[in-house]
Amino acid sequence: MTLPHLRAAVPPLLLLVLLIAFPQLSETLYAPVLPHIATAFEVPAATAQLTMSVYFLAFALGVVAWGRMADKRGRRPAMLAGLACYLLGAVLALVAPSFWLLLVSRFLLAFGASAGSVVVQTVLRDRYHGAQLAGVFSIIGATLSLSPAFGPPTGALLAQRFGHIGVFGFLALMGIGLLLATLRWLAETRPGPSSTDGAAAALSVVARRVATDGRLWIAACHVAGFNVILFGYYTLAPFTLQQLGWSGWVFGLTGLAVALGSVLGAWINRRLLRQHAPVQLVRFAVLASAVVSAMQVVWVFVANEQPNWVLGGLVLFQFLLMLAYGCAIPNLLATALDGYSEVRGTAAALFGLTYYLMLAAGLGLLSLFHRPSVLYQPVAILVVAMLLALTLVRFGSASPEVRCER
Repeated sequence: MTLPHLRAAVPPLLLLVLLIAFPQLSETLYAPVLPHIATAFEVPAATAQLTMSVYFLAFALGVVAWGRMADKRGRRPAMLAGLACYLLGAVLALVAPSFWLLLVSRFLLAFGASAGSVVVQTVLRDRYHGAQLAGVFSIIGATLSLSPAFGPPTGALLAQRFGHIGVFGFLALMGIGLLLATLRWLAETRPGPSSTDGAAAALSVVARRVATDGRLWIAACHVAGFNVILFGYYTLAPFTLQQLGWSGWVFGLTGLAVALGSVLGAWINRRLLRQHAPVQLVRFAVLASAVVSAMQVVWVFVANEQPNWVLGGLVLFQFLLMLAYGCAIPNLLATALDGYSEVRGTAAALFGLTYYLMLAAGLGLLSLFHRPSVLYQPVAILVVAMLLALTLVRFGSASPEVRCER
């Protein structure tokens, strides 16, 4: 599939990829520094983990705020304001004299970073349409899937060398670089005055429309479910591999291998869009995830006493699950908001809020019901995949029939 005008738009598209990836990279960079936070601020580990909860809460709120601003004031001002908020949070974290001020800085970091998600998605929907948009989201999906693999080792290296100051310093530098790049290259893409009457629509009006859109709810369930499968691996695999007797660096290597699966899936998706509609690819990805997850459970059950075989099976089947992820997510994100062009930013904010809350709840349940068993991880992923398949059977795919022109 060719993407018209893509070559001419390489600098902006590269910038958009960086802007949509940096919130996830920022958080995965931070995770390894939690023990340093507890030591530096003399708080228990459980208290230090509050910084994670605050981040997700602020992120969900920021998605709505920046999406609304993108419709009312423009995409460029919203993105610049979000990055300024993010940079303020990073600087405050560098100088925070107390843990509670650190919590405030984490709130600002997450609130600002959320602009990278909702505003960039809105800009992409302004610039691209149909299967062309799905192709661009394939690139975005591949990038997003790689950041959890590179974030933890980078954060661990910074934390080991410089403590929490090193991580927050890196985040501040990243914020400065993105802010300057946005000032230089990000153009305004909001439709002209004649097409933006809907931008002034009350948030409650758009919220009611979104709340009654069954297609959008199913799309949110699918986006959240596939991301639970992705982040569920990064959440559960360290404990599973520990039970198998493998060290932490082995998990890092498996993370890279798994991330490559979604990159390959995104490439396959771009090829398949030449002959298949997004709705067909989403259905295939959901059903394939259910089948692969079931095979993973059987494999781990049979090879339970052989750590090498269990490790190989977990990585192989997660790799296959990421192929499905790479085929589903771009099509879901590209087509979910068809019909919301006049309130695209606000609708994207509410859509993002919905699936981010679903994702947070799903990951929370994985942690809540965690059991010290090698089988827990594959069984938990199977449950998620089966729920996705059940949703598909009951309600159908959320993606409209859009096919790429040859």
